[in-house]
Amino acid sequence: MNSSGNDIQKKKWAGLLGGLLLAACGAPDLASPGVGEEVPGSPGVAQAPIAFPVDAVYDPTLMAVKCDGLTWNCDSSREVDGRGQVISERYPPSTLGGTCLDGSQGSYWDDEWIRKVRIFTEDQTPLTQGRPASIEVTVRMPTTPQGNFLDIYAASSVTSPFWMLITTLTPAGLGSETTLKATYTVPVGSKVQAVRAALRRGGTASPCTLGGYDDRDDLVFTPAPAYVSGSKATSVASGSMHSLALRADGTLWGWGDNHFSQLGAGASPYVSTLPVQATILSGVKSVHATRQSSLVLRTDGTVWAWGDNSTGVLGNGTTLSSATPVQVSGLTGVTELAAGWEYVLARKSDGTVWAWGNNYFGQLGDGTSINRTRPVRVGTLTGVTAIAAGKRHALVLKSDGTVWTWGDNSMGCLGNGTTESSYVPIKVTAMSGVTSIAAGDTFSLAIRGTRELWGWGVGPLGDAISSHHPTPVRTYLWSSGTFSVFTGPSHAGAIERTQGTLWTWGDFRSNCTSSTVNYGAIPAPLVGLSGVSGMSIGERYAHVLLTDGTVWGWGDSGIYQKGTEQAATGYCAPLKVALP
Repeated sequence: MNSSGNDIQKKKWAGLLGGLLLAACGAPDLASPGVGEEVPGSPGVAQAPIAFPVDAVYDPTLMAVKCDGLTWNCDSSREVDGRGQVISERYPPSTLGGTCLDGSQGSYWDDEWIRKVRIFTEDQTPLTQGRPASIEVTVRMPTTPQGNFLDIYAASSVTSPFWMLITTLTPAGLGSETTLKATYTVPVGSKVQAVRAALRRGGTASPCTLGGYDDRDDLVFTPAPAYVSGSKATSVASGSMHSLALRADGTLWGWGDNHFSQLGAGASPYVSTLPVQATILSGVKSVHATRQSSLVLRTDGTVWAWGDNSTGVLGNGTTLSSATPVQVSGLTGVTELAAGWEYVLARKSDGTVWAWGNNYFGQLGDGTSINRTRPVRVGTLTGVTAIAAGKRHALVLKSDGTVWTWGDNSMGCLGNGTTESSYVPIKVTAMSGVTSIAAGDTFSLAIRGTRELWGWGVGPLGDAISSHHPTPVRTYLWSSGTFSVFTGPSHAGAIERTQGTLWTWGDFRSNCTSSTVNYGAIPAPLVGLSGVSGMSIGERYAHVLLTDGTVWGWGDSGIYQKGTEQAATGYCAPLKVALP
């Protein structure tokens, strides 16, 4: 489909739109079952500065100072200041494994030593494998010339370091401190790397010389993995005003709001309208987002989270927010995550369901309304094959085709014929043969068989009736095909899996009108896009994945009021989204 408007504005809007697709109230992540198709990146998307400077701390295992996490500036501070026995270092000898001592026993030059080492990027983008970086070394020099040299080395691995000489510099500024600088390309190698500053008097360059006047110090850092241009995204998720994307090369990207460090790349800036490389975690399977926090499911079945933790959604036993990933306590064997507004559901390989976070409406299903900072089991459910998290209620699909639900029922979204909430799972009335489920703000949807749409509660159920349905009703019947259903707070969609057609309904609360996207009450096909393989719906936004690997989005962005004129007013028809 051809989109009108200035190309530059469209690209800016596309990046912003991606950051504003909200995943409130159970909007499914693009890595939900049957959705995890790949999405190629778009070249030419600039990185905005997002990482923050870090001072290194001593790592007793490595026996060297180290910066953990993503940063554009790793600084040893004064942790390596001094040398040998004359001006003692805090952690001598400050080299990997303690294998390279300063000077020779009983012979030390007391007026020259390395004061500080730092590695950084000039544009303040994260230190990344395969990208340029600068190294600065501050040294104190003697009062008279002594033929001193500073050798700078790099190692792509700290477990079995092979020291590559970057350059040899000649210090000046006798009798004072002087700072020398070199540039190099961070090697593509281990996720933990190091640089070494070696100050020597005469002799020849060597990573570990034996001269009596020599001083050596290592600085360990964790560069972001190298990313391959055009590498495809495999999972995308959005929170209240931020989005995340996982690429096939293993890199994680984030954009949008960062007031709660939910991008996983530090506390500033508060907003990034273009995707930036986010936190470093290996073996990530899928990404997910609650209102103001982010989570990843790793291939080893563990779950990690970061961002706002005021309701315990990080699952680490505290309510302390975190700018870096923390592991969800005691949870292994997870095969699926569903992120709600301020809580999370996890399905384990044994068919049980676990939950944590906000529980004010009993949406954790543990029989209480107490917030949980660690995962608790949801009732006695077994045989669960799919999960869906709404704003205040949740759904699960069991292997026998029945649907179970719990949480807030003020609008009848539990489908049991009442408006009484339930703190434990209850069976949805007269529902069997279900193959797909979705949970919105105050309503629930299901596909029965392959092409019957059923709904209950209050919301875009797919019929022309806006009345309250406290029990499931069949609202639409497609003539053919196999469908999966998706929801947001007031908008919904269904994908026909064999042809890749998308049907939409609901108003987005945005007063949008379009000849492309249907905002009416009854499902209608989306015009102009084909080969749709996945969908994610937020509060006022939507993303779709196409089989050609592109991502398209639409919706109202007035809530954000940032960026171009298009970004401030929204875009009611699909616009191609630029992912890195």
